Amino acid sequence: MPGAPAPLGTGFGGYQPATCRLAPGQTLVLFTDGLVERRGEDIDRCLDRLAGIRFGAAAGPEEILDTVVTRLDVRDAEDDVAALAARLRPRSSPAG
Repeated sequence: MPGAPAPLGTGFGGYQPATCRLAPGQTLVLFTDGLVERRGEDIDRCLDRLAGIRFGAAAGPEEILDTVVTRLDVRDAEDDVAALAARLRPRSSPAG
């Protein structure tokens, strides 16, 4: 893929830092291209399939990952698959 940026974490590429605030209960999901890419299929269609997955309001990070991995059927993925889901927890008051 000519002109594609280097993968994150390599120290190369022209990525710009970004900040995004998560609202309480929102979950951030990071993933490798192996989760969504399918040989011979347009990447936008692959990403749409991921974006179309819906979760219940009470779904936690583990349930979200289980659902994504199941719905995208990664058992036969052609590339390595990694996914991480993170949710902020409210800070507890310091013991006093």
